[in-house]
Amino acid sequence: MKIGVFAYNFKHKKTQETLLNLFMHGYKISCIFAADPVELHFYQSKIRIAPKGLNYMHPMEIAKNLGIPYYVVKHNGSECEDLIKKYSLDVGIIAGARILKENIIKQFKIGVLNLHPAILPQNRGLDNIKWAILKDFKQGVSCHLISREVDKGRLIVKEEIDVYEDDTLLDIFLRIQNKEQDLMIESLKILGSGKRDFEEVEEGNYFKAVPPDLEKDLFKKFGEYKRNYSKLK
Repeated sequence: MKIGVFAYNFKHKKTQETLLNLFMHGYKISCIFAADPVELHFYQSKIRIAPKGLNYMHPMEIAKNLGIPYYVVKHNGSECEDLIKKYSLDVGIIAGARILKENIIKQFKIGVLNLHPAILPQNRGLDNIKWAILKDFKQGVSCHLISREVDKGRLIVKEEIDVYEDDTLLDIFLRIQNKEQDLMIESLKILGSGKRDFEEVEEGNYFKAVPPDLEKDLFKKFGEYKRNYSKLK
C-alpha cells in the first residue's frame, strides 16, 4: 500500500508517534502533508488532559532522517490534492489534521484512516474522554475510514481500554493514545488483506467541547466513574 500521512507542521505527540510507529512496523510512507497551525475559533475546555512541557521531534526532522518527502501544504488545498494524485496513494493516515474535505478524501484509492479517541458511534466530536465520563460511556478507540461527515464513514476496528480506580485524566489520555497506535497497525493489516466490506458508522452522538456548566462537575463524576468501570475488569 502507498501511504500518505496528514501531520502538523510543528512538534506534536501524536504526529511523532504515528510516524515512528509506521516506520518500526515496516510501513513505507510515500509522503507527509504537513499543515501549519491555525487559530481555532471554538470554545476550548479549560480542564487539561494532555501533558505540557514535553519535547518532541519536529516531523520535518523525522521525515529528513527517514528519507520521506515532506510537503508543507493546506490539507484541503489544491496543492495537497495534486500531490495525492502524483503519488497515486492508497491510504491516508491522520496523524494531525483538522476536518478533511471530500475533494481530498476521494483521491485515495482505499480511503483515509482516522484514529478516533472514543467508541463510535456513541461518542463522536470533541472532548471524548470528558464526555465519556459525563455520559457514563466506556473509554476506547475506533479506527475508521472517514467520510465527509465528522467521525463517520466505515468502521474497521474499535476496542475499549481499561480504567483503574487510581487513574488521572492523563492516565486515560495516554492509554488511549497508546491504543490508537496499536489499532492503527491492526487496521493497516486488515486493509492490506484486501478486506473492504466494513460497516458504516451510524449517527450516534455528536458532541462539541464540554461547556463550563458541565465541566465544573467533571471531577466529582470522575471518581464515581472510575469506581464503576474499575470493577468491570
